[in-house]
Amino acid sequence: MKPRHCIALALVAHAVAQEPAPPVVVREEVVVPATPPVVIERVVPRAIPLDPALVRRQLAIAPKIIEVREEPAVVIPPGAKVETTETRTIVEEPGLPPRVYNVERNVVIVEGRELPYVTIPVLFVKETAELLDSESRVALEETAKAILEVLATSPDAGFDVEGHTSIEGTEDFNLKLSADRARRVYDELTKRYGVPVSAIGAHGFGEKYPNYPNGNEAEWALDRRVLVARVK
Repeated sequence: MKPRHCIALALVAHAVAQEPAPPVVVREEVVVPATPPVVIERVVPRAIPLDPALVRRQLAIAPKIIEVREEPAVVIPPGAKVETTETRTIVEEPGLPPRVYNVERNVVIVEGRELPYVTIPVLFVKETAELLDSESRVALEETAKAILEVLATSPDAGFDVEGHTSIEGTEDFNLKLSADRARRVYDELTKRYGVPVSAIGAHGFGEKYPNYPNGNEAEWALDRRVLVARVK
């Protein structure tokens, strides 16, 4: 695996998960003369449908301070089967605080603070920050409504848009792409749907925090994601 030396690109200085849908499987038959047909299955990634109630519930949760404890080292005997109950991505970068993503609980832990987040099912034209379809705009509109509802009762709340990519491509390209997409979502939320600029920011993290660094194409598609985290 190539080294991770990219840094988070801050786009806007702010004042301040639902279970994935099953992939669509397309069956193709390749017919070769005088031989039986060969069936090929290719997985077509599908965006996770937005649950407006979940977005409102998750973003209504204020960040909290948690106790960070050093876990004792665990020695795993050779050949032992290891089972995990949580999917987490832990990355430590010199000079930056480590970030721990827990996709079961939809929280990211940074510097002893647990920040709730939601994954916004926006789709982009390949390798661009252009929105792909009307469903993406619907997801952004519902997200904006949830943020505005939270601000109505908690005016000091703050949010951050995070752009992420898969590990495909170069680090520099992925960093810029994630930043551009985070900025596009930020612009949609603020300029089109009225989220105050004082309450939200945007960052691109590139390929630094993949959930599936050794995954297949369908899993990498899930790493190309945009999150909205409550940071205050």
